[in-house]
Amino acid sequence: MPKVLLDNVSKLFLSDSGPLQVLSNVTLPIEEGEFLCVLGASGCGKSTLLNLVAGLEKPDHGRVLVGGKEVSGPGPDRVVMFQEAALFPWLTAVQNVAFGLKMAGVGRRERQERAMELLSLVKLSSFANSWIHELSGGMRQRVALAAALALDPEILLMDEPFAALDAQTRDQLHVEIESIWEQTGKTIIFVTHNVREAVRLGTRVLLMSPRSGGICREYPINLPRHRHLEDVELVKIASVLRDDLRDEMRGSGVADV
Repeated sequence: MPKVLLDNVSKLFLSDSGPLQVLSNVTLPIEEGEFLCVLGASGCGKSTLLNLVAGLEKPDHGRVLVGGKEVSGPGPDRVVMFQEAALFPWLTAVQNVAFGLKMAGVGRRERQERAMELLSLVKLSSFANSWIHELSGGMRQRVALAAALALDPEILLMDEPFAALDAQTRDQLHVEIESIWEQTGKTIIFVTHNVREAVRLGTRVLLMSPRSGGICREYPINLPRHRHLEDVELVKIASVLRDDLRDEMRGSGVADV
């Protein structure tokens, strides 16, 4: 049994122009410890797929299984990290990281120690007592990542978490998340528009199509770690993916990339 299984899943939304089939009969196994990157144009169902695994939405048809059990709602085994850091501005960095532990009933001393360990992991120990408005965008995402890891979820769901960051900061966070993945062995599902980012991080990349409402291509990424965005082989693979993405976008009437 894979860690996550979408079993013949369909999802329909109602819009002003009528029903919109976002996912259609999608079957997708995701293995434990996999770093799966999901790529595609806007509106192809990437975030919907993530939300179904998170339990934030329910399929109209089919099942979503995590650890062999059907998902019926959100759970502590799955944590979502969004593009905008979901942090409390009235709390310091360490208090934000410790918040989930506090809600789970963890004692003050233990949650403080755990929060500091996580801030150290994302290299923000010296900013533990800083307010959120005092941190840069990249630092806020590091705090959000530490907060997501606080309850030690089995699955980390990341919805374009680095899209709003500058190239240098994004590259630094690629190193951080790859290191955390290697240290923890967590299953990560990472949604992105960025082709090179997908190849840089993923053990496997899925290309989703707005035409079919599903997965149109799958690419195993067998490049050795640690990868760099400028690596020749990475650029070659990304070029193939970009051409395939353009074909899908043109075929569906979406603007070119």
